[in-house]
Amino acid sequence: MMNFSRSTILGVFLSVSAAIASAPLAFADTLSLGSFATNTTAASLGFTSSQTAMSYNGFTALAPTTLSNGSGTTFALPTNGQWGTISGSNSTWIGMATGTGPGGGTSPALGYYQFSTSFGAQGGLYSGSLSVLADDTAEVLLNGVLLQGFGNLGNDSLCADSGINCRTTTVIPLSGITLNSGNNTLTFVVEQAGVIANGDPSGMNFAANLVHAAAPEPTSLVLLGTGMLGLAGFYLRRRAATV
Repeated sequence: MMNFSRSTILGVFLSVSAAIASAPLAFADTLSLGSFATNTTAASLGFTSSQTAMSYNGFTALAPTTLSNGSGTTFALPTNGQWGTISGSNSTWIGMATGTGPGGGTSPALGYYQFSTSFGAQGGLYSGSLSVLADDTAEVLLNGVLLQGFGNLGNDSLCADSGINCRTTTVIPLSGITLNSGNNTLTFVVEQAGVIANGDPSGMNFAANLVHAAAPEPTSLVLLGTGMLGLAGFYLRRRAATV
C-alpha cells in the first residue's frame, strides 16, 4: 500500500496551489486586429487595445520597397458601393487623404503607398488568419517578413484581377507564425497602378484574428489542480483513520 507522509502531501498541496495561482499567465493570448484611421481607438471597434491606428509611412514611385515606419495621418474612406467589406469585422478602409476613396475625385500618383500598424502580443507561436482588401492591390509583411505578395492587376479597370484586390477579400492563413513578446508590426504596401475618369481610388482594409498556439487552457489547469487536491485529501483522511 502506498504510504504518503504529511510532508509529501504538503508538497503536493503547495505545488498545486502554485500552479493554480500562476494560471492567469497561461491564459491563451487572443488578438483581434483591424484597420482604422488616425484619431480612432482600437477599443471603440472591438480590437485589441494595444493596437495602434494605421499610420501612413510614405510613397515611392519605384519598385516595391519597405519604407521606414512613420506616424503620418490616415483617413477613413467610404466604399460608395465600389469596394468590398470584410465579413464579421468592424475594420474600415483607410487612405493617405480624404479624397482617395471611390468617388472622391482624387487620383494619387502611380506608385506604392505604405501603411502600418503595431500591436502588442504575449509572444511565441500563433495561429489564425488575416483578411485583406486593397486598391489596386497590395503586399503584406509581418515584422518585415512577407506574408502575401501583390495580386495580378490584369485588365480590371477598378482593381486587381486576382490576389489582393478591392472587391473580394483575400484570406491569408497564419499557422505557427512567431510573434515578438511586446511590439509587432503589420505593414501594407499598396500599389496604385491606373487612372479612371472620375479619379482612381486607392486605399486598404484588413482584419486579423490570432490565438497563442501553445497556451494551455486555464480550465485544464483547474481540473488538474482539483483532482490532485482531492487525491491529497483522500490520503490525509486515510492516514488519520489509521493512526
